[in-house]
Parts: sequence; structure tokens; C-alpha cells
Amino acid sequence: MASEPRRVKFSRVLAAALDVATVAALGYAAVALLSVGRFGRREPELIPVDDLPPVSLLVPLHGEEAGLEENLRAFALQDYPVCQLVLGVTRADDRALAIARRVAAALPNRHIEINVGKAPGALNPKIANVLSMMRLARHKVLILADSDTRVSPTYARTVTAPLREPGVGVVTCLFGGVPDGTLPAKLAAMFINEQFIPSVLVNCLFGPPRHCLGPTNALRSTVLSVIGGFEALASHLADDFMLGNYISARGLRVVVSGYVVRTIVSDSSFTMLWNHELRWHRTIRGVQPAGYAGMFLTYPLPLALLAFLVAPQPRRAVALFVAALARIALQRVSCRALGVATPPAWLVLPRDLLGMAVWACGLTGRTVRWRDNQLRIEAGDVLAEQR
Repeated sequence: MASEPRRVKFSRVLAAALDVATVAALGYAAVALLSVGRFGRREPELIPVDDLPPVSLLVPLHGEEAGLEENLRAFALQDYPVCQLVLGVTRADDRALAIARRVAAALPNRHIEINVGKAPGALNPKIANVLSMMRLARHKVLILADSDTRVSPTYARTVTAPLREPGVGVVTCLFGGVPDGTLPAKLAAMFINEQFIPSVLVNCLFGPPRHCLGPTNALRSTVLSVIGGFEALASHLADDFMLGNYISARGLRVVVSGYVVRTIVSDSSFTMLWNHELRWHRTIRGVQPAGYAGMFLTYPLPLALLAFLVAPQPRRAVALFVAALARIALQRVSCRALGVATPPAWLVLPRDLLGMAVWACGLTGRTVRWRDNQLRIEAGDVLAEQR
């Protein structure tokens, strides 16, 4: 009987802590709604066609991704006077190589070159590919893009436009997840559109951005040389984050373009989904440990639900209802701003519960799965040598 009061006291303390966390999370949701809504009203800048410097567009490849041929055709068919497209695979038996060659053969009037190989000693598989591809890059303006993204013909014109402004070191892009139709892919796209991108925009409220996002980054070769080239990123898991970090440390600005690329999400199983998101979470923890620790405050709905289940009261039921409305509103506003389809509202709760589970697992551990590579993080986001 003596233990009963202690259990009651613990429940009260836990419920009170969850109440505070719920209020904080609702505050975050309100700020996120404003940030995403404001971004959705931006108009990306276009450079006039007669004022465009030659550009090399680098797209590292790995495997036969969903929609890869369409993605590469979109990169090749840019409304841009001189746009060299460099495609790269690390191995001759990569199935993406045949697709790249097919696109190049179908578009002989486009400047498409293909590289096979990787730089020895680069621990980051993507950067190992890019370093080898650089031997074919001809121009001083570079765009590094992910192969699982779909772009429009004005993409290269838009993302390079801010580079004309003094003090701009690199231009990065937000991205909207487009699922391939499976449930895991839909949940993965929801994380991108409704969790990750809003957090990026909220972070921009607290000062100029100091890091880049993976799907697209545009910069001049002179800026790349100042930070030590892509070689400076070769040992980092978060190569996009560090690219912006190194450039901003040189006193140059990181600009978030108004252009939104489409990322084709093809996580066909829950195992792939879990491994993909766990890699993202452990990467974020490595470069922003304090921010990662507080990431649970971006989940108002699970926090409000837990508070209600621990100590059901009318005020907690109201908080749960408000949290659900705020979360669904953020879903609608984010999808509209990113130009992607809005998934069913009933997926919000399972998506957020999964997100909380991945976050909790990401608090510990140093190994990540990157496609067919098992990587170990040594410290921060620095990769350990493979043995």
C-alpha cells in the first residue's frame, strides 16, 4: 500500500511534464505554420536567358532507382544555353550506368558525359563518386544534385540566380517528397514534407542558414576551392550540412532558393523506411546534438495523447483536440507550400508515433545503413575507417 502514493505522485509529475511539453510543441506548431506559409508565398527569381554563365550539373548515381530515367531526362532538358550534365557511377556493374547511357544516347544534342569510378580514401560514398566525376566538370558554376529528384526546365536558371548577388557562397533548395505509392513511401514522404522541411524553415527564423540540404546545391568552383574542394567533405556523413557550414564560416551566405525540387520517395518496405530515417536522425544528432535532443517538441499530437492517457482530464482532451487540429493544419499548409499531394489525415498519428520511435532510437548508436553500405560514425558526423 505504501507504494501506491508514489505511483500516483509519479503519474502526476509525468502528466505535468507532458502538459508543459505539449504547450511547447503547440507553440512550435504555430511558428512552423507561419514559417511554411510565408515560404509558400515566395516567388523564385529567374535569370534572363541571355545572362547565364555555363554550368556543370553533377548527378551521382547508385542503382536503378524508381523513375531514374525520367529524372535524368529532366536534368538534361534544361532551358539553359550551356548546361553540361555529368552522371557518375562508382562501378561498371551499377545498373544505373545502362540507364545513364540510354538517356545520353536519346539526347545526343545535350552535353551529357558519364564517369565510372570513385576517389580512393573517401569514406562518404556519395562524395567518393563526386570527386571522381569532377575530372569531367568543365565550368565554373556547379550544381550538385541527387539522382532521386525530379526538376522542371527552369531549374538550373532558378537555383543559380542568387549566385549573382555579392556575398552569396552557395544556394540550396527545399524539397518535397513524392511517394511511389507504397505505404512506407507515403510515411517517408510525410516525414520530409511535414516534419523535416518545417523544422528547416523554423530554424531560419533564428538567423541566416549555415548549412545546405542534400538534393540540390549550387556554387562557384572558386568558393569550392576556398573550403578545400569536395575533399573537405569526404569523411563527413552530413556532407550537405558541412558544405554550408564550411562556406558560411568563410563569411559567405547560404541562400535557400524559392525553387522546390521533387524527391521521389521509394522506400518499399518498413525496414527500408526505418533504416533511412534512422540514418537521417543519427546524422542530425551528430551535427546538432542539442537540437536533436529537443526534437521531440516538434510532435504535439503524440505528446498530447500521452498526457491524456497518463491522466485523463477534460483540459487534456481539449489539448489533444487542439494538437490534432494544429498537426493537420501543418500538414495541409506544408504540402501546399511544397506543391505536393496531401495524404489522408488519418496517417498523421501513426506517422508521428513512428517519428517519436525513430527519434528515441536515434539518441544512441553510431552505425547507419546507407543503401548497401554499413557506415560507422566515429565522432559527430565523421565517419570511421572501414575494416
